[in-house]
Amino acid sequence: MLHHINIRNFRNLEHFETDFNQGITALIGKNGSGKSSLIEAIYFLSVGRSFRATHDRDTINKKIIGTGDFTSIKANVSINQNLNEIQMILDLNNSNRLKKNCSYNGATLPLSKLIGNLKSVCFSVNDMNIIYGSPSIRRKYINILNLQLDNQYVSELLVYSKIVESRNSLLKQIKNNFSSKVELEYWNNKMVESGTYLIISRYKTINQLSALAKTIYPKLFNNYHNGDIRYLCNLDPLNEFIMQNDKDQIYNNFHSKLKQSELRDISLGKTTIGPHRDDLIINIDNNTAENFASRGQARLLVLGMKLAECELIKKLNYIEPIILLDDAFSELDLDNQEYLYKFIFDYNQCLITGLDFRVLENLNFSYNSLNLDQRELNING
Repeated sequence: MLHHINIRNFRNLEHFETDFNQGITALIGKNGSGKSSLIEAIYFLSVGRSFRATHDRDTINKKIIGTGDFTSIKANVSINQNLNEIQMILDLNNSNRLKKNCSYNGATLPLSKLIGNLKSVCFSVNDMNIIYGSPSIRRKYINILNLQLDNQYVSELLVYSKIVESRNSLLKQIKNNFSSKVELEYWNNKMVESGTYLIISRYKTINQLSALAKTIYPKLFNNYHNGDIRYLCNLDPLNEFIMQNDKDQIYNNFHSKLKQSELRDISLGKTTIGPHRDDLIINIDNNTAENFASRGQARLLVLGMKLAECELIKKLNYIEPIILLDDAFSELDLDNQEYLYKFIFDYNQCLITGLDFRVLENLNFSYNSLNLDQRELNING
C-alpha cells in the first residue's frame, strides 16, 4: 500500500507531496492540475518507466532541463507489513541521456532490483494500443507484467537484450567481412540459454492470465461475446513444445532455428529469430480483435486483461497491487462502470481520474478524494 509520496519536477508536478489512505481515492482538479501525472509517477516508481511517454526523459519538467536540477519520485510504501521508502531520481546528463538512480530505505540499488517492490496495475486510454498497436507494444505489456511476477525475469530480460544487441553488431561485421561466421556460435548459445527462460516464463504467465480473463469477460460482455488471449511464440507459433514444458526441446528448437536463419540474419544485419519477436494474439469470438473488434469491444478486452492482471498478481505474490485508473470509465456503460467499481472496491487501494461520483454514491461506496488544486485529501468523499 502507498502511504505517502513526494514528487519533484515530474512533468507539471514541480513540488508535490501528499498522503494516501486505504480504499478508493478519486483524483480531482482542473485540467492540467496533474491528475494523470500523479498516476504516471506512481506507475513509474513501480515498473521503472512511463505508460504515456514515448521516451522516459519526456517526463522531466521542461523548466529544469539544462539547469542541473533533477526529477525525483519518493514514496513510503508498506511491503510485507513493513514501512519502506523507495525513491527514483531521474537525471539528464550533458549528452541528453537519462540516468535513473534508485534507492530502497536509503541504500542505492539498481533499477532491476527496485522494480516490483511496489506492485501496480494501470489502465489508461493508451492501453488501446495493446489491441491496435505493433507487436512491440504487446511484448512491452508481457514484460511489464512478468517483471512484477518473476524476480528472475528482469535480469534475464536485460541479459537477453544485451546478447541480441551484441549478436546484431557481429552480424553487421560479418556482412562487411570484418568478422567470421564461426563467431556466431558463442552468441547463439548465450541467446538460446537466456531466451529459453523468457519463453517459458511468458507462456506460463499468459496462460494464467488468459484463464483469469475468461472468468471476467462474460461479466463485461454480458455473455454476448467471448474474449481470448494467447501467447504467440516466434519459435513455436502453435506452442507445441511449450505446452509440454519441455525445456530441452525448446532449447534445441531455438538453437536449430537460429542456425537456419544465419544467412538471412547476416544479410539483414539483425537477429530475426527469438522472443524479441514474440507477440500476443487477442481474439473476440475466435476472430482477431485488431481486425474485428469495435472500439468499445477492444476497450473491454483490454480492461478484462488488466483486471485479470490484478487477480494474477494477488494470486502469485499474495500482495494486492495498487490499481491506477486514468480516465478508465469513459466510454463504459453504466453496467460496466458498476462492475468495475465493485471489482476495485474489493482491493486495498485504488487511485482514479475521471470518476463519476454518482455511480459510487448509488452503490453506497465510501471513497476518498484528493484535490490536486488544493493539495487536500478528504476521507469518504
